[in-house]
Amino acid sequence: MKTIVAIPARLGATRFPKKVLADLNGKPIIQHVYEKAKRANIASDVYVLVDSAEAEDVVGSFGGKSIMTSSECYCGTDRIVSVLDQMQADFIVNVQGDEPLIDPQSLIAICERAKTSRADIITPIFKITDFADIDDPSRVKVVVRQSGNVLYFSRSPIPFVRGVEKSKWLDHHQFWGHIGVYGYRRTVLEHYKDLHASALENTELLEQLKFLDNGYAIDTVIAKCPTIGIDTPEDLKKAMIWLNLRK
Repeated sequence: MKTIVAIPARLGATRFPKKVLADLNGKPIIQHVYEKAKRANIASDVYVLVDSAEAEDVVGSFGGKSIMTSSECYCGTDRIVSVLDQMQADFIVNVQGDEPLIDPQSLIAICERAKTSRADIITPIFKITDFADIDDPSRVKVVVRQSGNVLYFSRSPIPFVRGVEKSKWLDHHQFWGHIGVYGYRRTVLEHYKDLHASALENTELLEQLKFLDNGYAIDTVIAKCPTIGIDTPEDLKKAMIWLNLRK
C-alpha cells in the first residue's frame, strides 16, 4: 500500500493569520509538522500543500517538498483533492499544518490499522481525562461503536450522562476526544466532489461529518495523548510550554 502524507497549510486563517509560519522554538510551525511526518517513516513522500509563494519559500528553506494549491480551497480535504492527480498513492494521510505536536506513532497506527480495517477513513482519538475538555467546543468529542468505528463527532459534550451531575460525568463514562488527522483510501478522495452537502457539517463546522452523513465508515486508533492544534496565539504559547517541558 503506497502512502503519501499531505499537509494542508493555509495562510489566511481568520483567528491567527499566517499561523503555520509562526515561530515555535526556533522553527516555523509547518516545519515541526513536516519533521514529525517524516519521522513516522510511513510514506514514500511528504508534501506541504501551500497556497502562497511565501509559504512555498519557507518549506523550501528547510528542504521540504510543496505543491501549490488555490487559496479558494475551503478545508484541508478540499485542498488535497484539488491536487490529487499529483499524488500517486493508495492511501493519503492528511496532517493539518497547524498540528506541530502530532505524535508520529499516531501516524504509524493509522497506516497499520488501514491494512486490516474495512473502513474508508482512519483517524486518531484519545481518552479525555480533564472535565474542561468535555465542555470546550474547540475540543471535538467523538462517540464510537464497540468495534471502534465512529458514530458521531461533536463540539458538544457527548454522550449525555443522564442522572449524574455534569462535573462527575468522567466518573461514569469514558469520553473520547478527536485529533484532526485522517488517513483516506484514495477512492474516498476520488469521489469527494460527488458527496452531497451536509447540514451536520455546516452546523458543527466539522468537515468529517460530511463523510459520516454520506455513509462512509470511519475507524479509529487510540493515541496516547491529545495534541495542541494552533488556532490562536494563546495556543502557540501552550505549545511552547509543552515543548519546553519535554526537553
